[in-house]
Amino acid sequence: MSQSEQDGNSFLIQFLQQFTGLMGKQLNEVRKVMNCTVEEVMEGVNAISSESQSKRDLAEQRLESTYLNPDAETQVLVDDLQKMVSDIFDKAKDHIEHGTSLDELESADPEILLQNRLNRFDGKFMKDMSNLPQMDDHLKNLLLGIMGALSSEDVIAQRLDHIIMALKVLQTGLNYVLIDYESRCNVAELDKVTTDIRNYTYRQYTTEDEKNDFFEFFPEEKRRLGA
Repeated sequence: MSQSEQDGNSFLIQFLQQFTGLMGKQLNEVRKVMNCTVEEVMEGVNAISSESQSKRDLAEQRLESTYLNPDAETQVLVDDLQKMVSDIFDKAKDHIEHGTSLDELESADPEILLQNRLNRFDGKFMKDMSNLPQMDDHLKNLLLGIMGALSSEDVIAQRLDHIIMALKVLQTGLNYVLIDYESRCNVAELDKVTTDIRNYTYRQYTTEDEKNDFFEFFPEEKRRLGA
């Protein structure tokens, strides 16, 4: 093997080490983004599940405390309403038995007293109902977080596309060299081929992270490319 071929082999091996190192780091960066996306989505889903379960437990607790184990205030409100309903049914039954019109049916209590009882009972539960908008806002924020995490799909697809195109141009360049390896395996010819590969690869990059990775493995290109 001539000295020219030896120099060409060393040049090509060094380039391939740098290029494959760059591709490996790019793939690792994509993997990190994918892992972060999955983690953020799962955290959001778990948070929504936990929030929904918490509100469900609270609703069941309120229902149970109202009807099965009410506090003194709630018990008074329930008893008052039950008495009011029972009085109305008793009077309606009496009217029906005596053949009188139900249009004349009146409550024993003044209308304003009945309305006050209903308002007190309604107000008792409006406090709990007021928490629902807060729950909706919290769930909305969690869903927006999930949607934001999923938006990284475009970044992942773009970076993978850049990696694929770089590997394709590498394949094209190596095919050119291998077709006539004996005459093309010299530093001058390989420098032309690898320069084209580097130029094409760099032009694909649209983010600063990709460009910085490129110059990490090809620091000599920074001045030439004017970056």
